Amino acid sequence: MKKRFQFALAVLAACISLGNFATVNAADKLEGIPLTWKPTSPMSEREPPVDLKVFEGIKLQIDPFADGREDPGLIGLNMNSVPHRKVSTNDDVARFVTYQVKLLMSGVGVKVVESGGDVIMKTDIKNFFAEEANRYNGEVELQAAFTDASGKVLWAVATTGTSSRFGLAYKADNYYEVLSDALIGAIHQLVQNPGFYKVMTAK
Repeated sequence: MKKRFQFALAVLAACISLGNFATVNAADKLEGIPLTWKPTSPMSEREPPVDLKVFEGIKLQIDPFADGREDPGLIGLNMNSVPHRKVSTNDDVARFVTYQVKLLMSGVGVKVVESGGDVIMKTDIKNFFAEEANRYNGEVELQAAFTDASGKVLWAVATTGTSSRFGLAYKADNYYEVLSDALIGAIHQLVQNPGFYKVMTAK
């Protein structure tokens, strides 16, 4: 009877150990994580400063972004281990980026509308990715076309933002931060482009 009891305890301990290992293993994977907006600083702190209240009477319609990336769910890669560890999301990256860009544009004084815009922004996401080696390096690249209400293309431009920092290995927050900061960088570069001023006053 004593031997049976000891055997049962050993089996229970093994099951608990396997369960803990599975939990640790699952927690060690950043696959299927939600997208989170986590910039380290707002666009208002970027240099040179942005104030687009000059366009107060002009309505900018930002259409839903398209995602031109090969794997829409893949947003990062840890290069420090073999095999490399993926960072992926089940969320809609294009929808997430569209929403954040609308907030960023509104935050610097652009009147953003859902429809009936004087200028319409149509955008394709070319890159939305963070790579971790010795540092976290994020890059966001957007291809934007601006049209008038009739659909005539007024201006097309590629804009890119990057971000780099140190951080603890394979942590979701670090991926969120460099991706958020890189998107802010891409929009900051866009609105600082003289072509943006020109297209916003061409109605």
